[in-house]
Amino acid sequence: MNETVLTYSDEKILNDVLDEFTKLAAIPRPSKGEELVSNFLKKFFEERGLKVVQDDYKNIIAEIPATVGKENSPLTILQAHMDMVCVAEEGRDYEPTRDPIKLIRDEKFLRAEGTSLGADDGIGVAEIMYLADKRDKFSHGAFRVIITTDEEQGMSGAIGLNKKYLADATYVINCDSEKFDEIVAGCAGSVHATFWRELHYVRPDTKLYTNMSIKIGGLRGGHSGEEISSGRINAIKVAVQILSQINSRGKLRLSSLHGGRAFNVIPNNAHMVIATDLKPEEVDKICRQTEQRLIKIFGKTEPNIKIETEVVKRPDKVLHAKDYECLTNFIRLIHSGVYIMSPEDPAEVIASANLGTVRMDDKIVELKILPRGNADEIVEEFTEAFKQAAHLCMFESKFSVPSPSWIFNPDSKLLDIAKEVFTAQNNFAPQVKTIHAGLETSFLIKKNPKLDIISIGTTNENIHSYNERLHLDTVAPHVKFIVGMLEKI
Repeated sequence: MNETVLTYSDEKILNDVLDEFTKLAAIPRPSKGEELVSNFLKKFFEERGLKVVQDDYKNIIAEIPATVGKENSPLTILQAHMDMVCVAEEGRDYEPTRDPIKLIRDEKFLRAEGTSLGADDGIGVAEIMYLADKRDKFSHGAFRVIITTDEEQGMSGAIGLNKKYLADATYVINCDSEKFDEIVAGCAGSVHATFWRELHYVRPDTKLYTNMSIKIGGLRGGHSGEEISSGRINAIKVAVQILSQINSRGKLRLSSLHGGRAFNVIPNNAHMVIATDLKPEEVDKICRQTEQRLIKIFGKTEPNIKIETEVVKRPDKVLHAKDYECLTNFIRLIHSGVYIMSPEDPAEVIASANLGTVRMDDKIVELKILPRGNADEIVEEFTEAFKQAAHLCMFESKFSVPSPSWIFNPDSKLLDIAKEVFTAQNNFAPQVKTIHAGLETSFLIKKNPKLDIISIGTTNENIHSYNERLHLDTVAPHVKFIVGMLEKI
């Protein structure tokens, strides 16, 4: 072994990893639509002569044999997920099941043209591909690659993964965290909640002579766990605030309301069409006052909020008054944002919820909500509270299989190895933390409680949004960090 990955220049490692990421970015890979990328990954490992399995969930499991002399080392799993949150800036023509991601690179960052980048978790997958390709360039015990599907919308890949692929492993290095200088050793649990009710429409009263479109935009959105405490505004909540103000000054009927992009993204947009007996300038004044009030409160975090009004033709139908009341009351009752902060660390969120989307059609209205808690009991409490709110407002409800919380293990040997390697390579110690977000690690350790797990990653900003960007200077150090741990193990 004349040369090793650890002696390669950072520029060479970065360019090689980005070559792999570019291939991934060319393949549409929304959650629950990963067949093409799964097939691509299967072929990638097969072409390198590795044993690979594509299971019924389209998960990829590949075996990397040990370097000669390292056969007795503990088996380590490198794990990432192949799907991504697909969002685009307003007005952009983007179909997640069809369109590739267009990459833009400068000296410091990699981002996408008007869409989410997919570095969550495409960069983790690309790094694992790189390490599999360079497996003869560093010393390591046997390691197993597990790349899962549907992490972003249901974790069905991790849930469905056969536990036999975890039973013989000692360590798991999950490559799905968002800050290079942090080692994650615990995460929140969550549950996906869906609520719906049948709608009834009537023709609008001719006395409601003003018909208007109201659009809320310019908001930052972002990850509903990691950024839930960053002072970002929920556009759906703003929409209902505006409706309440209009309703307090005149008569109002709602024709349509849509908002948000995904249940796990803070909604940065909402659009509604109304009929009212207020004059257009009165509606516009209410919107301007709401806009100014929000800028006054959230101006530092949401300086670009914009509420646009436009007179439109009279809608064909509007919601029955009872349906309007049930819908708006439910949105008011549902908590969205931080719920509990840690009494020990004021910067740590313990519990939160995100009202992510609202959709209406001719028959039903549907809302999707994601509550999180750093203890399973908190998620259970949210579930019961939401069920009661749904009952009061006559909504039906459905809850996914809860994602369990991952509890910090103070006796983790892998964490000790990681801290030692990171400090030696970077000349400063990493932070160790638990995060207010869900990771597949929760389901992996549930299948094998003896697993010793950490989660690490490159530095990625504004994930789950079209402002997502990858810090390029963290890619090569992250690769070397993984190599250093595998060599130490």
